[in-house]
Amino acid sequence: MLLLGVAGLLSVSALLAIAILLVGRFGSVEGRILGTTALLAGYGVVALPGVVLFDQERNRRLAAANAALSAVAAALSLASLWGPSDVEAMGKSVGTATILAVAAAQASALAARRQERDPRIVRRLFAASCTTVTLAAGAGTALVWTQPNEATYPRFLGALVVLDLLLVALQPVLARARPTATPHRFAVVLASGETFPVTIEGGDLATAAAKAIRAAERGGGRVVRLDVGQGETRVAS
Repeated sequence: MLLLGVAGLLSVSALLAIAILLVGRFGSVEGRILGTTALLAGYGVVALPGVVLFDQERNRRLAAANAALSAVAAALSLASLWGPSDVEAMGKSVGTATILAVAAAQASALAARRQERDPRIVRRLFAASCTTVTLAAGAGTALVWTQPNEATYPRFLGALVVLDLLLVALQPVLARARPTATPHRFAVVLASGETFPVTIEGGDLATAAAKAIRAAERGGGRVVRLDVGQGETRVAS
């Protein structure tokens, strides 16, 4: 539903811009209407990683923080767009909420990408990127509200952002660069008589069999047999 809403807002924004440019008068009201649809679509995109986490039923607190911060940032942006334009505190509030929403979106997107088979270096990079994005968000918020005069502060913030982007970019690259793992295929038989296939990548046969059993039992079933390839492995009930 959120994806359809974002697509609809982008379409409405584009159609309004085309209509205003071709036959309308681009005044302040038209600009605010166009800005409203663009802001809603933009913050909808920022909230998407949280929606993905909700769909995966993982990290619900992080997903809720992503969605809540995006909603707050969108509300403040709309209030700033339609309210008085000379309110400095409102602009700083919009900037703060947007920075925090983008930081939460990054963490949510990386959390949604994570897989159990990720190598250790990728898991460490994920933890490091969560630290750098938190520091960058804090430094960016401080810059918005205090506006330090030191020339080194913006440079420090820029270096921190570049480091964070590097850590983010390395994770999917290194995850795909891992050695090709040998898949182990099983047919899991439950006590209810239900049978379904499971494929586990990597590790030896015993480790893969244990993972297949745990995966099946997390769903509430009781495994009584594993069919491995052409052979058969029995599991004590």
